[in-house]
Amino acid sequence: MTLQKPLDGLADYRPSDRTRLLLALAELRREWQQATNGGSLLKVETPVGLLLADIADRLELTSQERHVFLGGRLINEIDTTREERVRKKLLL
Repeated sequence: MTLQKPLDGLADYRPSDRTRLLLALAELRREWQQATNGGSLLKVETPVGLLLADIADRLELTSQERHVFLGGRLINEIDTTREERVRKKLLL
């Protein structure tokens, strides 16, 4: 197998932070569209806190950034909800 030399100027290419942010949010939207089987996202009812947590996950926020974005109370509520979901899955 032979490796081609990268084209000049492309070896260090990395999308901008803004582009990566946009791609992460677009991926989240696509997942929501799949979950609704192509239905209208305007008609979806969802807990806003969990949606914000999904956004924080997509953005790969550090624990400090998550605390600023979500706040301590919401982080605790999200952790509790996720633990309950795991427990329910383990009991099945």
